[in-house]
Amino acid sequence: MAPSFVRELVQLTALVLPVLQTCHAASLYSTYKFNPLEHLGGVAPYFEPQDPPASPTPPQGCTASRAVYLSRHAAIYANDFDYEEYIEPFISKLNNHTAIDWSKIPTLNFLADWVAPLTDAESELLTRVGRLEAAQLGVTLSFRYPNLRLPSRIWTSSAERTVKSAQSLVRGLELYENEINVVSIYESEEAGANSLTPYKSCPAYSSSFGSDQSEVYLEKFTTPITARLNAMAPSFNFTANDVYGMMELCGYESVIRGSSPFCDLDLFTPDDWLGWEYTADVMYHYNVGYGNRISGVVGLPWFNASSNLLMEEISDSQDIFVSFTHRELPPMVFVAMGLFNNSAFGGSEATVNDTMPLDRINHRRAWKSSHVLPFLSNLAIERLNCSGSYGYEDGDYYRVLVNSAPQPLPNCADGPGTTCSRAGFRQYVQERVDMFQGFSEKCGVDYDNTTDTLSIYTDRGVGNAGWNPRLTTRRPPCRLFWTRPTPLSPTMAPRTSIEEFKQLLSSSNRILALCGAGLSAASGLPTFRGADGLWRDYDPTALATPGAFRRDPALVWLFYAWRRHMALAAQPNCGHFALAELAKKKDNFLCLTQNVDGLSSRAGHPASKLHTLHGSLLDITCFKECGYIDRNNLSDPVCPGLAPAAEDYSPGQKPPLLDPDVPLPPIDVKDLPHCPNCENALLRPGIVWFGEALDTDMILQVENWIAEGPIDIMLVIGTAAAVWPAAGYTLKAQKKGAVVAVVNPDLDSAARLLDKDFFFQGDASKILPQLFEDVIGKMDGDGRIL
Repeated sequence: MAPSFVRELVQLTALVLPVLQTCHAASLYSTYKFNPLEHLGGVAPYFEPQDPPASPTPPQGCTASRAVYLSRHAAIYANDFDYEEYIEPFISKLNNHTAIDWSKIPTLNFLADWVAPLTDAESELLTRVGRLEAAQLGVTLSFRYPNLRLPSRIWTSSAERTVKSAQSLVRGLELYENEINVVSIYESEEAGANSLTPYKSCPAYSSSFGSDQSEVYLEKFTTPITARLNAMAPSFNFTANDVYGMMELCGYESVIRGSSPFCDLDLFTPDDWLGWEYTADVMYHYNVGYGNRISGVVGLPWFNASSNLLMEEISDSQDIFVSFTHRELPPMVFVAMGLFNNSAFGGSEATVNDTMPLDRINHRRAWKSSHVLPFLSNLAIERLNCSGSYGYEDGDYYRVLVNSAPQPLPNCADGPGTTCSRAGFRQYVQERVDMFQGFSEKCGVDYDNTTDTLSIYTDRGVGNAGWNPRLTTRRPPCRLFWTRPTPLSPTMAPRTSIEEFKQLLSSSNRILALCGAGLSAASGLPTFRGADGLWRDYDPTALATPGAFRRDPALVWLFYAWRRHMALAAQPNCGHFALAELAKKKDNFLCLTQNVDGLSSRAGHPASKLHTLHGSLLDITCFKECGYIDRNNLSDPVCPGLAPAAEDYSPGQKPPLLDPDVPLPPIDVKDLPHCPNCENALLRPGIVWFGEALDTDMILQVENWIAEGPIDIMLVIGTAAAVWPAAGYTLKAQKKGAVVAVVNPDLDSAARLLDKDFFFQGDASKILPQLFEDVIGKMDGDGRIL
């Protein structure tokens, strides 16, 4: 790792950890201390509670031979529900009560000049602290397992915050750049158990579970707090939700700014914080814990798959498996494993709800979300090889760590420390399988192609699993970031009337368009793959990585120079021109395109109303990321050294560049495009490659636009919208009231549309000019307005 990065990590860690005013008892020998950030449930920054205080070091004579990790994403600005339900209403209320002189009110005087640390557009985004938390976990793993091979793959659900957490962990774990691939698993609602968000595919689960029960204790613990605050500022009328949101801000603001005045123990006492914590614990208990009958069912597939990875010898496998998900899955896995069960010793699971009373705090409970679910909370299952452990036979033993604290397994304690023997672990796993198997049946799955098992770690057809760019360049087509799209909504027959759509469009202003390959189909842009899905002998996706460019920049540049040549030879079609004209006519129009061909720009689409989600073949940028970018470069070839990629051939003639039997022309690196700002730095195509994040500023602009107000129409043109984050924009637009209009030759694209929506089957280049005619005017066959 670069020394500057290590310094940044140390400095920020030092900033965040000691920021709080701790509470000390007054008695002479008391060691009592209280840190609110260690009692904030799922809002807490990552910390290790040492619960139980057993050492994370392997027992004497034991060394780790394999490990499987499941981690929640690192710290974000705010969960969207928390922001919308508690934080934003409090901030708005505060902004509306400008007559209150907060500077004269003790413990609340900071509100006089306090500025909110986040906006709606930033919620769900990873913070700088979050990125460093995840990187620090990567460093921790490298020190914890010095004798294990670095993983070739890290798995993650497809949300931006989980992907960025995975990428940050990789940054801290790998020795050299681009050694580890990040495999994104789409967050489908119809994946059965085969995803890292299986609760989304379980109809029997609802995110609202636990709300009713937690509301009961919320009212109880906030009643004296609101009375106290309202005595100090009567006109503000503090409510229970205000108090809950203010206390949440202690956690969220701390992971954004490094500290928060809401954490002040003069504002909220330790008893207040314990009340907040218990309210959260009640919610998690009934939502994803032992109070929800479906929790163990949803958590079992990951535990079962991970146990198999540990107990079986898989050829050409890796030693460390790490996956990132959201806060729902880890506690469900805990239930499947029998961890943190309040009724484990005495009592029964049938009466486990009695251990979470709603009229008082159970201070003896094992289920504490602050201990098991802070940001970046991680569960590890290790296989240990033990030799010479006094009192125990040599062999394989298994143990569990949660946030570095070893956890004893129920009914399996026959090894050194908290470990379990191989035979005992196998029996323990089978007992848990017998208890919770049957995902599809118990979830009440109502869709086809469901599964009760998780196979992403061994299925080479998932993401880029099984592929390491250092080992091979030829393989079956990769589906990284691509999978079946999430249905838009329950099945209903959408409208197909062009006239009805024209009337709607004429009266609409805020319009969001999402475009895919179907928009450019009529431009005759040829595929860059052969009949077998390859370019020469290479899978094109194997060339679309930073690692591939670093290993062989000439090969990658030839591939992209050929694609540039094909894109420049193609012409925008009437669909491109119609969208460009609509953008000019409608002030609040925004187009998001997944296409990299540059045809929308060449059609005259206003740049301020066009976002290229995956970059553009016509953009060229510095590989060292110095900031240099040459947009809409129309040179063909880009430089003389790439001239072989810009040659034209007669129809029917196979270009030598596409023939694997014809050797590639030799190209020296010095003859490739170089950055004018950086000494010896190469330029690269301005494409978002596999494993790279989308432009954060661009995504923020899109989110800001969506957040500005209601959306009238959501156009989905020539795409299944299966690539994240594009897949989520249709759903976000629907939440803003948008009527969805799909233009696609594939009839399946009409599935799950509402009866208020529109579906137009066919070629976008022919349909769009008709749909937009009343706004843009009549268009001729060359894309000109008559």
